[in-house]
Amino acid sequence: MIGLIAILVFPSFGSLELSRLKVQASRIQAGVHLAYNLSVMEKTNYRLAFDLDEQCWVAEKKEGPAYVPATNELLLKHCLPESVWIDELEVLDRELFRAGKEYVYFSPFGYSEPARIYITNEVNERDSGYTLFLQSATGEIKVYEGRVEYKDLEDLQKNE
Repeated sequence: MIGLIAILVFPSFGSLELSRLKVQASRIQAGVHLAYNLSVMEKTNYRLAFDLDEQCWVAEKKEGPAYVPATNELLLKHCLPESVWIDELEVLDRELFRAGKEYVYFSPFGYSEPARIYITNEVNERDSGYTLFLQSATGEIKVYEGRVEYKDLEDLQKNE
């Protein structure tokens, strides 16, 4: 009886980790939307700086010739929890990053660099995280379950 109650009351570890993964994917998605919108509204360039070694990201605003951290509270440096990480970051026409720093740029003219971000965790099977695709013309982010490559994106969009 106690075992049955424990199963009903306490969520499984796997579902808790999946929930953490979804929350972090949503945070990245919200950060992209905000950086894109602020870039257009403020008529200035923004970028999201991803540090894949530290597993952190931060929005930066262009001031003069340099980029400085954005002052918007929602875009301050955010580090992923230890159990969740960005496994791949690919800006179209640039190499795939799994380590180091990479940037996704937003123009005040409503353009952003198309990018693919694969986020996963240690509990899920390989390729069972989420892939976020940043659309260049709209700044919209599409989220797909699993690891999705650019070459597979067209087929997925046909089925939507």
